[in-house]
Amino acid sequence: MGDYDQNQFNGTPFPQDTPGEASTDQRSQVEEVVDEHWGGETWSEAFPAAKMAGAVYSHAQTSFQTIRDEQILQGADIWGPFANDDEWQLAKWLIKNVGHNQTEQFLKLNVIQSKVEPSYRNKNSFLDAIDQLPGGVEWQCESITLTGDLTDDEGEAAVEEVEMWFRDPVECVRELIGNPSFEDVIKYTPERLFAGMETEVRVINEMWTADWWWNLQSRLPDGTTIAPIILSSDKTQLSHFRGDKSAWPVYLTIGNISKNIRREASAHATVLLGYLPIGHFDCFSDKAKPLAKYQLFHYCMTTMLATLANAGRVGEEMTCADSAIRRIWPILAAYVADYPEQCLVACCMENRCPLCKIDPNLRGTNSPAAKRDMHEALDKLVQNELHPSPALKQEFKALGLRPVYPPFWSTLPHSDIFEAFTPDLLHQLHKGVFKDHLVKWCILVMGKLEVDSWFKSMTSHHGLRHFKNGISSVSQWTGKEHKEMEKVFLGLVAGGSDPRVVQAVRAVTDFIYYSSLQTHTTQTLNALGQALNEFHESKNVFIELGGRRATHFNIPKIHSMQHYVELIRRFGSADGFNTESPERLHIDYAKEAYRASNKKDFIIQMTVWLRRQEAVDRFSLYLEWSQRTGEELEATQANTEIPKAVDEDGEEHDGDEEPTAGGSSQGTSLIRIPTTRPPHLRRVPASKIMSEQHAPRFLEALSSLLRSLGLSYLPRHFDTFNLFSRLVFRLPSIAEVSSQKLKNVVRASPPLERCNRRPSEPAHLDFAFVRTTEANAFTEGTCLEGLRIAQIFVIFEIPDYYLGHERLSSPLAYVEWFTPLRTPDINSGMFVVSRSTRMHHRFAEVIPIHRIVRSCHLIPDFGHHKDPGWRADNVGILCDRFFVNPYIDVHTFCLLKMHRRNSI
Repeated sequence: MGDYDQNQFNGTPFPQDTPGEASTDQRSQVEEVVDEHWGGETWSEAFPAAKMAGAVYSHAQTSFQTIRDEQILQGADIWGPFANDDEWQLAKWLIKNVGHNQTEQFLKLNVIQSKVEPSYRNKNSFLDAIDQLPGGVEWQCESITLTGDLTDDEGEAAVEEVEMWFRDPVECVRELIGNPSFEDVIKYTPERLFAGMETEVRVINEMWTADWWWNLQSRLPDGTTIAPIILSSDKTQLSHFRGDKSAWPVYLTIGNISKNIRREASAHATVLLGYLPIGHFDCFSDKAKPLAKYQLFHYCMTTMLATLANAGRVGEEMTCADSAIRRIWPILAAYVADYPEQCLVACCMENRCPLCKIDPNLRGTNSPAAKRDMHEALDKLVQNELHPSPALKQEFKALGLRPVYPPFWSTLPHSDIFEAFTPDLLHQLHKGVFKDHLVKWCILVMGKLEVDSWFKSMTSHHGLRHFKNGISSVSQWTGKEHKEMEKVFLGLVAGGSDPRVVQAVRAVTDFIYYSSLQTHTTQTLNALGQALNEFHESKNVFIELGGRRATHFNIPKIHSMQHYVELIRRFGSADGFNTESPERLHIDYAKEAYRASNKKDFIIQMTVWLRRQEAVDRFSLYLEWSQRTGEELEATQANTEIPKAVDEDGEEHDGDEEPTAGGSSQGTSLIRIPTTRPPHLRRVPASKIMSEQHAPRFLEALSSLLRSLGLSYLPRHFDTFNLFSRLVFRLPSIAEVSSQKLKNVVRASPPLERCNRRPSEPAHLDFAFVRTTEANAFTEGTCLEGLRIAQIFVIFEIPDYYLGHERLSSPLAYVEWFTPLRTPDINSGMFVVSRSTRMHHRFAEVIPIHRIVRSCHLIPDFGHHKDPGWRADNVGILCDRFFVNPYIDVHTFCLLKMHRRNSI
């Protein structure tokens, strides 16, 4: 089917957060920064100028400029060891996609030797060329001998040899902060953002807008530039059938780089710092083995971060991405890890919180507790090492500490490991609190078959996964499946559950969605805390109804929710520290590297493979930089600007924007409608539209529209129409969700019959927000003002002969209306709508498509027992009462739950 793209603009684009000019005043200065996400200005408070944060000492060439100069001195072309761009592209494809043996076979093919004739004629010469590319930080290896408490056959202490491969973390920081590719997305000083000049509403997103950087910058010497180190580590399985091999990567990135870039694996803003050894520990008894594993981890991390400890005390001069030389203080700020690894890092028992001293039996109460004190913990660890005693053992037990000495963080200046842990959206919320606990409790309360039945009969929505067999049959869950279930779970339980169950599910779902926002304000953080309070107020219903077998909620992942507000204030929004990023990096830095080895002594082979991969990635960035700087130089020499794409009306637009016709980009409610693709279905009879797309009043509604236009033509059953399958919108960007405009689709596609191997597909008739002129006191003054929900059944063009010489400016849509929005349901917090009727028939109309604003998702009110005739392909037609789903995506969440004025 053809698409009809309709672009909705509301306000102006959100600009990049840019620092203000340095002030000569010794106080902080508050300056205005244009920010349309708040419908007004964002005010930026620059760090006090007297501290000279981010001071520039001189200038030097960046690494890319140095590479280019060396090429010129050697008389080499820009492609280095390769003859031209074609040869480079072939080499890049081979190194990224083809193994060594296959590379040899490929290069020896007669067509390659005789037609392509690359300068590298075999695998060895090819790898030699790759090795000539400018490299990154070199790998180091340290052999470690573990001496156990068991003895060997000769009566000697049993030993085990392990290897640790790692790179210098200071050099990794130098590589990241000096990469010219990051010049536009890197920050050297902290700042504070406010949603108004009164500084009452704080705005927190990037790490430089949060408290940790600002507070530490105040304590460091003048002229300091902080590089906040973000470490992450996570053991991962490499094989399941060949020796059950594992790797333990440690990753490093810096908070100076925008979190959106840090999250992109293709941006290479996170580097592999090293592989921790995974020993067998057979030389230790079962009793000594756990402590030996702790000791090895901390010894290896101490060795790996040795240079970081010194640089964090005195700083290191580094050339930054903007060619400026600054004195960089690389300081460990955050450690991203799942709960077991947090306990390993913090040297605490796994039944304790690594951030606070809460009693293990009170973790499910939401009670406040004192923060862990690093100095206190180190003091106890030193005492235990020098003078162990039974009394000290009791103190260890009270604090929940393990006797590990020295912990790696004891040598790192300006770092507090008990304040370094970050929210873990994947393991703590999506997989932990939601899937492993909340869903399990609800299934036990409501019944597995009933819950499965609801999932099977869920209404469709563009991009929403349909669990056609329910959820009990899903054998392997990923973070994606957890999120898909979160989108609809509250709506499923809202109609047929105990009100307290609904309230508990709503509180957890709200908490997850607020935690996932990419930008926070004082209000969103308050709402996050309120959602947690509401969950604790209603959680006991699961014990009363038998969903929770235990009589307590002393669950580490539930307790971790208590720290989210403070952690977001300290480090920025949680999406910048999600453990999903390391798990994605495992594919590139562990699993793919292992597959490229011969599976024997594989770590050293993995490091060689990774060095070559990184060299190719780095050289690709260099070539892009060279091309870009070359274009800028040519434009400067010609005294002209680099050409930009221009619309026919003379307005500039980005290359990825679609050409538009009509409308304006100004204002808060105007719509820009791009040129459409031709409709795919042509000359469809009205009778077929009425039967196949469930539009029985199509002709009646069309006749009413024609009369309102002063036309007397009477539509007939055999009249034919051209149909579109969907409308495509670009939603306005909002800071809480994304800085990019998001695609939004409203479908009105007819059913597809089975054809050859393609299965049949039911009609997709989506719901949408539509503009009206009717008054609604409840939505007045909110972002929902003037909006009403309708179901879109047909998107079509009127035949020319209906209008004579006239022509409508856009296609039309046949819709059926729902009742206006009223006060949300008290338990679920969701709006409830029903089919609107006129004269005992569903209220249908034909409207111009420019009144359609965006899609929405309605969840049927299934009640305690679902109607057995309701299926996924018909429930959207048969059901009369629905919940308006605010969780279908985060953008809709901001619209319906936060009532953001410019979300539409």
